[in-house]
Amino acid sequence: MELFCGAGGMSLGLKQAGFEIVNAYDAWPVAVENYNRNISSHAKVTDLGDILSVVPELLRLAPDMIAGGPPCQDYSSAGRREEADNAKLTLAFAILVATVRPAWFVMENVTNAAKSSTWQEARKILKAAGYGITESKLDASRYGVPQSRRRLFVIGRQGERDGFLASSIAAAAAPQPMSLRDLFGEATPAAIYFPATSEARRSIWSPDEPAPTIRERSIRPLPVSYRPHPDDAALVENGFVYARPVRAGRGVRSIDEPYPTVTRTASERPGPKYLSSPHPADPVAASSTVVLSIDQISRVQGFPASWQWRASAKRDVLQMIANAVPAPVAFAIGRAILDREEGKSAPAIEGRFLDWLVRRGRSRQSARNVKSLAGRARRLLDGKTFSVQALELAALESVEEFKAIKRNPQSDLRQALRLLAEYQTEGQQRQKRSQIAAQPIDEELRKAA
Repeated sequence: MELFCGAGGMSLGLKQAGFEIVNAYDAWPVAVENYNRNISSHAKVTDLGDILSVVPELLRLAPDMIAGGPPCQDYSSAGRREEADNAKLTLAFAILVATVRPAWFVMENVTNAAKSSTWQEARKILKAAGYGITESKLDASRYGVPQSRRRLFVIGRQGERDGFLASSIAAAAAPQPMSLRDLFGEATPAAIYFPATSEARRSIWSPDEPAPTIRERSIRPLPVSYRPHPDDAALVENGFVYARPVRAGRGVRSIDEPYPTVTRTASERPGPKYLSSPHPADPVAASSTVVLSIDQISRVQGFPASWQWRASAKRDVLQMIANAVPAPVAFAIGRAILDREEGKSAPAIEGRFLDWLVRRGRSRQSARNVKSLAGRARRLLDGKTFSVQALELAALESVEEFKAIKRNPQSDLRQALRLLAEYQTEGQQRQKRSQIAAQPIDEELRKAA
Protein backbone atom coordinates (compact mmCIF):
# COMPACT_ATOMS: atom_id res chain seq x y z
CA MET A 1 0.00 0.00 0.00
CA GLU A 2 1.09 3.58 -0.54
CA LEU A 3 0.97 6.45 1.94
CA PHE A 4 1.10 10.06 0.68
CA CYS A 5 0.26 8.62 -2.74
CA GLY A 6 -0.51 11.89 -4.55
CA ALA A 7 -1.77 11.27 -8.07
CA GLY A 8 -0.15 7.84 -8.22
CA GLY A 9 3.32 7.98 -9.82
CA MET A 10 4.90 5.55 -7.35
CA SER A 11 1.91 3.20 -7.41
CA LEU A 12 2.02 3.16 -11.22
CA GLY A 13 5.71 2.21 -11.27
CA LEU A 14 5.36 -0.45 -8.57
CA LYS A 15 2.33 -1.90 -10.34
CA GLN A 16 4.31 -2.09 -13.59
CA ALA A 17 7.11 -3.82 -11.67
CA GLY A 18 4.73 -6.55 -10.51
CA PHE A 19 3.24 -5.39 -7.21
CA GLU A 20 -0.45 -5.55 -6.37
CA ILE A 21 -1.49 -2.20 -4.90
CA VAL A 22 -4.05 -2.86 -2.17
CA ASN A 23 -4.78 0.64 -0.84
CA ALA A 24 -3.47 4.19 -1.17
CA TYR A 25 -3.93 7.27 1.02
CA ASP A 26 -3.45 11.01 0.61
CA ALA A 27 -4.88 14.16 2.20
CA TRP A 28 -5.46 16.05 -1.08
CA PRO A 29 -8.86 15.19 -2.62
CA VAL A 30 -7.85 16.39 -6.10
CA ALA A 31 -4.84 14.05 -6.16
CA VAL A 32 -6.91 11.13 -4.87
CA GLU A 33 -9.52 11.74 -7.59
CA ASN A 34 -6.82 11.63 -10.28
CA TYR A 35 -5.26 8.51 -8.74
CA ASN A 36 -8.59 6.70 -8.82
CA ARG A 37 -9.30 7.85 -12.37
CA ASN A 38 -6.04 6.46 -13.74
CA ILE A 39 -4.94 3.54 -11.55
CA SER A 40 -7.79 2.08 -9.51
CA SER A 41 -10.50 3.12 -7.12
CA HIS A 42 -8.68 2.12 -3.93
CA ALA A 43 -7.19 5.53 -3.01
CA LYS A 44 -8.75 7.32 -0.03
CA VAL A 45 -8.68 10.89 1.26
CA THR A 46 -6.95 10.47 4.63
CA ASP A 47 -5.08 12.65 7.11
CA LEU A 48 -2.00 10.49 7.68
CA GLY A 49 -0.90 12.78 10.48
CA ASP A 50 -3.77 11.32 12.51
CA ILE A 51 -1.95 8.06 13.12
CA LEU A 52 -4.52 6.47 15.42
CA SER A 53 -7.25 6.75 12.79
CA VAL A 54 -5.13 4.94 10.18
CA VAL A 55 -3.37 2.17 12.13
CA PRO A 56 -6.36 -0.20 12.59
CA GLU A 57 -7.02 -0.44 8.85
CA LEU A 58 -3.33 -0.90 8.00
CA LEU A 59 -3.00 -3.66 10.60
CA ARG A 60 -6.10 -5.39 9.24
CA LEU A 61 -4.82 -5.32 5.66
CA ALA A 62 -1.32 -6.51 6.75
CA PRO A 63 0.59 -5.42 3.61
CA ASP A 64 3.89 -6.99 2.55
CA MET A 65 5.23 -3.52 1.78
CA ILE A 66 4.38 0.08 2.63
CA ALA A 67 5.61 2.74 0.21
CA GLY A 68 5.29 6.49 0.29
CA GLY A 69 6.76 9.92 -0.23
CA PRO A 70 6.02 12.17 2.77
CA PRO A 71 5.78 15.89 1.85
CA CYS A 72 9.19 17.34 1.06
CA GLN A 73 8.62 21.10 1.21
CA ASP A 74 10.32 21.49 4.60
CA TYR A 75 13.51 19.90 3.22
CA SER A 76 13.44 21.11 -0.39
CA SER A 77 16.16 23.38 -1.78
CA ALA A 78 13.33 25.38 -3.35
CA GLY A 79 11.78 26.03 0.07
CA ARG A 80 12.87 27.53 3.40
CA ARG A 81 14.37 24.28 4.69
CA GLU A 82 12.70 24.69 8.07
CA GLU A 83 11.58 21.42 9.65
CA ALA A 84 7.96 22.12 10.57
CA ASP A 85 4.59 20.35 10.18
CA ASN A 86 5.37 18.71 6.83
CA ALA A 87 8.60 17.26 8.20
CA LYS A 88 6.62 15.66 11.04
CA LEU A 89 4.83 13.54 8.44
CA THR A 90 8.14 11.75 7.84
CA LEU A 91 7.94 10.72 11.50
CA ALA A 92 4.33 9.66 10.96
CA PHE A 93 5.44 7.45 8.06
CA ALA A 94 8.11 5.81 10.25
CA ILE A 95 5.68 5.26 13.13
CA LEU A 96 3.08 3.68 10.84
CA VAL A 97 5.68 1.35 9.31
CA ALA A 98 7.08 0.44 12.73
CA THR A 99 3.57 -0.30 14.01
CA VAL A 100 2.32 -2.36 11.06
CA ARG A 101 5.72 -4.05 10.47
CA PRO A 102 5.50 -5.07 6.82
CA ALA A 103 8.41 -7.11 5.48
CA TRP A 104 9.49 -4.15 3.32
CA PHE A 105 9.08 -0.38 3.13
CA VAL A 106 10.07 2.27 0.58
CA MET A 107 10.25 5.99 1.32
CA GLU A 108 11.05 8.76 -1.18
CA ASN A 109 12.04 12.34 -0.42
CA VAL A 110 14.39 15.11 -1.51
CA THR A 111 18.08 14.47 -0.89
CA ASN A 112 18.27 17.18 1.82
CA ALA A 113 15.99 15.04 3.98
CA ALA A 114 18.91 12.67 4.61
CA LYS A 115 20.65 15.40 6.66
CA SER A 116 17.57 16.43 8.63
CA SER A 117 17.06 15.85 12.34
CA THR A 118 13.55 14.58 11.54
CA TRP A 119 14.90 11.76 9.35
CA GLN A 120 17.44 10.83 12.02
CA GLU A 121 14.56 10.44 14.50
CA ALA A 122 12.53 8.48 11.96
CA ARG A 123 15.52 6.27 11.20
CA LYS A 124 15.93 5.39 14.89
CA ILE A 125 12.26 4.35 15.02
CA LEU A 126 12.68 2.12 11.96
CA LYS A 127 15.92 0.59 13.25
CA ALA A 128 14.27 -0.15 16.60
CA ALA A 129 11.51 -1.94 14.69
CA GLY A 130 14.10 -4.31 13.21
CA TYR A 131 14.65 -2.91 9.72
CA GLY A 132 17.89 -3.01 7.80
CA ILE A 133 18.02 0.23 5.80
CA THR A 134 19.43 1.14 2.40
CA GLU A 135 19.68 4.87 1.64
CA SER A 136 20.31 5.70 -2.02
CA LYS A 137 20.41 9.10 -3.71
CA LEU A 138 19.26 8.54 -7.28
CA ASP A 139 19.32 10.66 -10.41
CA ALA A 140 16.09 9.96 -12.30
CA SER A 141 17.82 10.47 -15.65
CA ARG A 142 19.65 7.18 -15.05
CA TYR A 143 16.40 5.33 -14.36
CA GLY A 144 14.27 5.95 -17.44
CA VAL A 145 13.23 9.58 -16.96
CA PRO A 146 14.63 12.49 -19.06
CA GLN A 147 15.00 14.67 -16.00
CA SER A 148 17.97 15.48 -13.74
CA ARG A 149 15.85 14.91 -10.65
CA ARG A 150 17.84 13.78 -7.60
CA ARG A 151 15.90 12.08 -4.83
CA LEU A 152 16.54 10.05 -1.70
CA PHE A 153 15.09 6.55 -1.68
CA VAL A 154 15.10 4.63 1.59
CA ILE A 155 14.39 0.90 1.37
CA GLY A 156 13.93 -1.20 4.48
CA ARG A 157 13.55 -4.93 5.08
CA GLN A 158 13.00 -6.77 8.33
CA GLY A 159 16.14 -8.35 9.79
CA GLU A 160 18.60 -7.20 7.11
CA ARG A 161 21.94 -5.47 7.43
CA ASP A 162 22.07 -1.80 6.44
CA GLY A 163 22.96 -1.20 2.79
CA PHE A 164 21.63 -4.62 1.73
CA LEU A 165 20.07 -3.40 -1.55
CA ALA A 166 22.51 -0.64 -2.53
CA SER A 167 24.45 -2.66 -5.11
CA SER A 168 21.29 -3.85 -6.89
CA ILE A 169 19.89 -0.32 -7.11
CA ALA A 170 23.20 0.99 -8.44
CA ALA A 171 23.33 -1.83 -11.01
CA ALA A 172 19.89 -0.81 -12.32
CA ALA A 173 21.18 2.63 -13.36
CA ALA A 174 21.72 3.29 -17.05
CA PRO A 175 25.29 4.15 -18.11
CA GLN A 176 24.14 7.42 -19.68
CA PRO A 177 21.45 9.92 -18.61
CA MET A 178 18.23 9.93 -20.60
CA SER A 179 17.70 13.07 -22.68
CA LEU A 180 14.59 14.86 -23.88
CA ARG A 181 15.38 13.70 -27.39
CA ASP A 182 15.27 10.09 -26.16
CA LEU A 183 11.65 10.70 -25.14
CA PHE A 184 10.45 13.07 -27.87
CA GLY A 185 12.88 12.21 -30.66
CA GLU A 186 10.32 10.47 -32.82
CA ALA A 187 8.29 13.71 -32.86
CA THR A 188 5.13 11.65 -32.27
CA PRO A 189 4.52 9.19 -29.43
CA ALA A 190 4.03 5.56 -30.33
CA ALA A 191 0.30 4.89 -30.63
CA ILE A 192 -1.82 1.76 -30.98
CA TYR A 193 -5.28 1.95 -32.53
CA PHE A 194 -8.11 -0.14 -31.09
CA PRO A 195 -11.50 1.08 -32.42
CA ALA A 196 -13.78 1.90 -29.49
CA THR A 197 -17.18 0.30 -29.09
CA SER A 198 -18.80 3.69 -28.44
CA GLU A 199 -18.03 7.37 -28.89
CA ALA A 200 -17.62 7.72 -25.12
CA ARG A 201 -14.48 5.53 -25.21
CA ARG A 202 -11.07 6.34 -26.65
CA SER A 203 -9.44 4.49 -29.53
CA ILE A 204 -5.78 5.54 -29.23
CA TRP A 205 -3.72 3.70 -26.61
CA SER A 206 -0.12 3.98 -25.46
CA PRO A 207 2.19 0.93 -25.56
CA ASP A 208 2.95 1.68 -21.89
CA GLU A 209 -0.48 0.53 -20.66
CA PRO A 210 -2.70 -2.56 -20.91
CA ALA A 211 -4.72 -2.76 -24.10
CA PRO A 212 -8.53 -2.83 -24.00
CA THR A 213 -10.37 -6.11 -24.51
CA ILE A 214 -9.46 -7.49 -27.94
CA ARG A 215 -12.48 -8.08 -30.16
CA GLU A 216 -12.91 -9.28 -33.72
CA ARG A 217 -12.95 -5.74 -35.11
CA SER A 218 -10.05 -4.57 -32.92
CA ILE A 219 -7.30 -5.07 -35.49
CA ARG A 220 -7.32 -1.96 -37.67
CA PRO A 221 -4.60 0.27 -39.16
CA LEU A 222 -4.11 3.71 -37.64
CA PRO A 223 -6.66 5.95 -39.41
CA VAL A 224 -5.48 8.74 -41.69
CA SER A 225 -7.46 11.14 -39.54
CA TYR A 226 -5.14 10.55 -36.57
CA ARG A 227 -2.99 13.60 -35.86
CA PRO A 228 0.28 13.47 -33.90
CA HIS A 229 1.13 15.81 -31.06
CA PRO A 230 2.25 19.07 -32.73
CA ASP A 231 4.02 20.17 -29.52
CA ASP A 232 6.43 17.24 -29.78
CA ALA A 233 7.33 18.01 -33.38
CA ALA A 234 7.88 21.69 -32.53
CA LEU A 235 10.14 20.77 -29.61
CA VAL A 236 12.31 18.44 -31.67
CA GLU A 237 12.55 20.95 -34.52
CA ASN A 238 13.52 23.81 -32.18
CA GLY A 239 16.03 21.76 -30.18
CA PHE A 240 15.99 23.92 -27.03
CA VAL A 241 13.61 24.25 -24.10
CA TYR A 242 13.18 26.80 -21.30
CA ALA A 243 12.58 25.76 -17.68
CA ARG A 244 12.29 28.38 -14.98
CA PRO A 245 15.43 28.03 -12.83
CA VAL A 246 14.93 27.42 -9.11
CA ARG A 247 18.09 28.97 -7.66
CA ALA A 248 20.00 31.11 -10.15
CA GLY A 249 20.51 28.09 -12.37
CA ARG A 250 20.52 27.77 -16.13
CA GLY A 251 17.13 28.34 -17.76
CA VAL A 252 17.80 26.96 -21.25
CA ARG A 253 18.41 23.27 -21.96
CA SER A 254 19.14 21.38 -25.17
CA ILE A 255 16.87 18.44 -25.94
CA ASP A 256 20.06 16.35 -25.99
CA GLU A 257 20.29 16.61 -22.18
CA PRO A 258 17.86 15.89 -19.37
CA TYR A 259 15.25 18.42 -18.32
CA PRO A 260 15.82 19.93 -14.84
CA THR A 261 13.68 18.84 -11.89
CA VAL A 262 10.00 19.31 -12.77
CA THR A 263 8.38 21.94 -10.54
CA ARG A 264 4.97 23.60 -10.37
CA THR A 265 6.34 26.50 -12.47
CA ALA A 266 7.72 24.27 -15.25
CA SER A 267 5.31 25.57 -17.91
CA GLU A 268 6.05 29.27 -17.34
CA ARG A 269 7.61 31.28 -20.16
CA PRO A 270 10.77 33.31 -19.47
CA GLY A 271 9.89 36.60 -17.80
CA PRO A 272 11.39 40.05 -18.39
CA LYS A 273 13.86 39.61 -15.51
CA TYR A 274 15.38 36.46 -16.98
CA LEU A 275 15.29 37.76 -20.55
CA SER A 276 17.25 40.87 -19.52
CA SER A 277 19.71 38.91 -17.40
CA PRO A 278 20.03 35.36 -18.75
CA HIS A 279 22.34 32.71 -17.37
CA PRO A 280 25.79 33.00 -19.03
CA ALA A 281 25.81 29.27 -19.86
CA ASP A 282 22.54 29.33 -21.83
CA PRO A 283 23.29 27.91 -25.30
CA VAL A 284 20.66 30.15 -27.01
CA ALA A 285 18.45 33.06 -26.02
CA ALA A 286 15.53 32.04 -23.83
CA SER A 287 13.14 33.99 -26.07
CA SER A 288 13.79 31.56 -28.95
CA THR A 289 13.13 28.33 -27.02
CA VAL A 290 10.10 26.09 -26.58
CA VAL A 291 8.25 25.83 -23.26
CA LEU A 292 6.89 22.37 -22.50
CA SER A 293 3.14 21.83 -22.51
CA ILE A 294 1.44 20.21 -19.52
CA ASP A 295 1.16 16.96 -21.47
CA GLN A 296 4.89 16.99 -22.19
CA ILE A 297 5.76 17.83 -18.58
CA SER A 298 3.60 14.91 -17.50
CA ARG A 299 5.52 12.54 -19.77
CA VAL A 300 8.87 13.95 -18.64
CA GLN A 301 7.74 13.02 -15.12
CA GLY A 302 7.15 9.45 -16.29
CA PHE A 303 3.38 9.41 -16.77
CA PRO A 304 2.14 7.70 -19.97
CA ALA A 305 0.60 9.77 -22.77
CA SER A 306 -2.76 8.19 -21.96
CA TRP A 307 -2.85 9.61 -18.40
CA GLN A 308 -5.93 11.79 -17.85
CA TRP A 309 -5.50 14.83 -15.63
CA ARG A 310 -8.58 16.44 -14.12
CA ALA A 311 -8.53 19.62 -12.00
CA SER A 312 -10.28 22.97 -12.01
CA ALA A 313 -6.97 24.85 -12.05
CA LYS A 314 -3.87 24.35 -14.21
CA ARG A 315 -1.80 25.07 -11.11
CA ASP A 316 -3.23 21.95 -9.41
CA VAL A 317 -2.32 19.71 -12.35
CA LEU A 318 1.23 21.02 -12.36
CA GLN A 319 1.46 20.58 -8.59
CA MET A 320 0.34 16.95 -8.86
CA ILE A 321 2.89 16.27 -11.60
CA ALA A 322 5.72 17.97 -9.68
CA ASN A 323 4.89 16.10 -6.45
CA ALA A 324 4.87 12.69 -8.10
CA VAL A 325 7.50 9.99 -7.92
CA PRO A 326 8.41 9.24 -11.57
CA ALA A 327 6.94 5.84 -12.39
CA PRO A 328 10.06 4.50 -14.19
CA VAL A 329 12.17 5.18 -11.07
CA ALA A 330 9.60 3.43 -8.86
CA PHE A 331 9.62 0.57 -11.38
CA ALA A 332 13.40 0.17 -11.05
CA ILE A 333 13.18 0.19 -7.24
CA GLY A 334 10.28 -2.27 -7.35
CA ARG A 335 12.13 -4.70 -9.62
CA ALA A 336 15.21 -4.59 -7.36
CA ILE A 337 12.98 -5.44 -4.37
CA LEU A 338 11.12 -8.26 -6.11
CA ASP A 339 14.32 -9.76 -7.49
CA ARG A 340 15.77 -9.86 -3.98
CA GLU A 341 12.52 -11.20 -2.49
CA GLU A 342 12.54 -13.99 -5.10
CA GLY A 343 16.23 -14.76 -4.58
CA LYS A 344 17.24 -13.60 -8.07
CA SER A 345 19.93 -11.20 -6.82
CA ALA A 346 22.45 -10.99 -4.03
CA PRO A 347 24.25 -7.95 -2.61
CA ALA A 348 27.71 -7.30 -3.96
CA ILE A 349 30.57 -7.52 -1.48
CA GLU A 350 31.65 -3.90 -1.46
CA GLY A 351 34.59 -2.05 0.04
CA ARG A 352 38.09 -3.34 0.68
CA PHE A 353 37.25 -6.80 2.01
CA LEU A 354 40.19 -8.36 0.14
CA ASP A 355 42.68 -5.85 1.58
CA TRP A 356 41.20 -6.36 5.05
CA LEU A 357 41.74 -10.13 4.77
CA VAL A 358 45.32 -9.63 3.56
CA ARG A 359 46.07 -7.32 6.50
CA ARG A 360 44.90 -10.13 8.75
CA GLY A 361 47.61 -12.42 7.36
CA ARG A 362 46.01 -14.14 4.37
CA SER A 363 47.61 -14.40 0.98
CA ARG A 364 45.97 -12.56 -1.90
CA GLN A 365 44.78 -15.87 -3.40
CA SER A 366 43.37 -17.04 -0.06
CA ALA A 367 41.55 -13.70 0.32
CA ARG A 368 40.01 -14.09 -3.13
CA ASN A 369 38.81 -17.58 -2.19
CA VAL A 370 37.17 -16.26 1.00
CA LYS A 371 35.42 -13.49 -0.94
CA SER A 372 34.18 -16.02 -3.51
CA LEU A 373 32.88 -18.30 -0.75
CA ALA A 374 31.10 -15.39 0.97
CA GLY A 375 29.40 -14.55 -2.32
CA ARG A 376 28.33 -18.18 -2.74
CA ALA A 377 26.93 -18.28 0.80
CA ARG A 378 24.88 -15.15 0.08
CA ARG A 379 23.47 -16.73 -3.05
CA LEU A 380 22.55 -19.85 -1.05
CA LEU A 381 20.61 -17.50 1.26
CA ASP A 382 18.76 -16.08 -1.77
CA GLY A 383 20.56 -12.77 -1.31
CA LYS A 384 19.21 -12.12 2.17
CA THR A 385 21.61 -10.62 4.69
CA PHE A 386 21.09 -10.68 8.45
CA SER A 387 21.73 -8.08 11.10
CA VAL A 388 22.38 -10.90 13.62
CA GLN A 389 25.23 -13.28 12.73
CA ALA A 390 23.74 -16.27 14.57
CA LEU A 391 20.50 -15.96 12.57
CA GLU A 392 22.45 -15.79 9.33
CA LEU A 393 24.37 -18.99 10.09
CA ALA A 394 21.20 -20.73 11.26
CA ALA A 395 19.46 -19.77 8.01
CA LEU A 396 22.40 -21.12 6.02
CA GLU A 397 22.24 -24.43 7.91
CA SER A 398 18.58 -24.82 6.92
CA VAL A 399 19.20 -24.50 3.17
CA GLU A 400 18.86 -27.88 1.44
CA GLU A 401 21.63 -27.15 -1.04
CA PHE A 402 23.97 -26.33 1.86
CA LYS A 403 23.06 -29.58 3.62
CA ALA A 404 24.12 -31.53 0.51
CA ILE A 405 27.63 -30.05 0.61
CA LYS A 406 30.46 -31.99 2.26
CA ARG A 407 31.53 -31.05 5.78
CA ASN A 408 34.77 -29.19 4.99
CA PRO A 409 33.25 -26.93 2.29
CA GLN A 410 30.37 -26.25 4.71
CA SER A 411 32.88 -25.09 7.31
CA ASP A 412 34.60 -22.85 4.73
CA LEU A 413 31.27 -21.21 3.82
CA ARG A 414 30.45 -20.54 7.47
CA GLN A 415 33.87 -19.06 8.09
CA ALA A 416 33.61 -16.82 5.01
CA LEU A 417 30.29 -15.42 6.29
CA ARG A 418 31.78 -14.86 9.77
CA LEU A 419 34.74 -12.95 8.31
CA LEU A 420 32.50 -10.85 6.08
CA ALA A 421 30.26 -10.00 9.04
CA GLU A 422 33.29 -9.03 11.13
CA TYR A 423 34.59 -6.80 8.35
CA GLN A 424 31.20 -5.10 7.93
CA THR A 425 30.80 -4.60 11.68
CA GLU A 426 34.21 -2.95 11.93
CA GLY A 427 33.27 -0.65 9.05
CA GLN A 428 30.01 0.36 10.72
CA GLN A 429 31.83 1.05 14.01
CA ARG A 430 34.40 3.25 12.23
CA GLN A 431 31.59 5.17 10.55
CA LYS A 432 29.80 5.72 13.88
CA ARG A 433 33.02 6.94 15.54
CA SER A 434 33.66 9.42 12.73
CA GLN A 435 30.09 10.71 12.99
CA ILE A 436 30.40 11.14 16.76
CA ALA A 437 33.75 12.91 16.38
CA ALA A 438 32.23 15.32 13.85
CA GLN A 439 29.23 16.24 16.00
CA PRO A 440 30.95 18.80 18.31
CA ILE A 441 32.49 20.51 15.27
CA ASP A 442 29.11 20.65 13.53
CA GLU A 443 27.53 22.11 16.68
CA GLU A 444 30.17 24.82 16.95
CA LEU A 445 29.73 25.69 13.29
CA ARG A 446 25.97 25.86 13.79
CA LYS A 447 26.35 28.23 16.75
CA ALA A 448 28.79 30.42 14.82
CA ALA A 449 26.36 30.63 11.89
